[in-house]
Amino acid sequence: MKGNDDSAQHLKIAEFLIENIRNGEYKENEKIPSEHKLCHLFQVNRHVVRQAIARITNQGWVTPVQGKGCYINRIPKPIQYVLSSQTRFSEIMDSQGVQHESRLLHWEKGLSSLAERSNLQIHEDETIYRLEILRYVDDKPISITTTVIPEIEVPNLEHHFDGFSSLYGLLEKQYHFRPIRSRSVFQGCLPVWKDAEILEMPENIPIIQMENLMNHPSGSPVEYSVSRMRSDMHKCLIVY
Repeated sequence: MKGNDDSAQHLKIAEFLIENIRNGEYKENEKIPSEHKLCHLFQVNRHVVRQAIARITNQGWVTPVQGKGCYINRIPKPIQYVLSSQTRFSEIMDSQGVQHESRLLHWEKGLSSLAERSNLQIHEDETIYRLEILRYVDDKPISITTTVIPEIEVPNLEHHFDGFSSLYGLLEKQYHFRPIRSRSVFQGCLPVWKDAEILEMPENIPIIQMENLMNHPSGSPVEYSVSRMRSDMHKCLIVY
């Protein structure tokens, strides 16, 4: 029972500290209360307090400095991501006055997976482009998206990757169409190790996974994508 009590107490202390950071009681670059003060406040031993501090450190709230204490990190406000049939990342960020960037991490041309061709309604022998796009806000990575587009819709796509900054900007300029959102499915899940490393976040913090299907203006499926987004840096507004 002692172990369960300690677990409940360290979670309680962690939530207390996080709440005070959120409401501004503890401010950016300031120190949180010392271990001694927290032990006295919650009537627990140092082991329990250290568990709580380790928890909020792993979640990115504070950074410990040896011999000085734990300092509160700058916690960026969540970006409001507006979902509509015409959603475009760069336009959303521009409308909020937020500095942003999109980087093409990797691309390949080949055959589709079963899920990809099922969503795109293409045949097994049809070639697709698969892109990995990393998006930043204020120089912080916030999401990774795997995007799949049939080659027939975007022939010679790789010829236009130099200076990549926006997928939809590229599609509009070079192929004269803009995908229209048909469906989005949200799911909370833990990140795989590779995604956690790229997003600079702990593996034990959930992400928002968003599966999207976009149509060509003519009506046929043209883009299937899976985005993995930092849950602490996004809030989604769905416009009907």
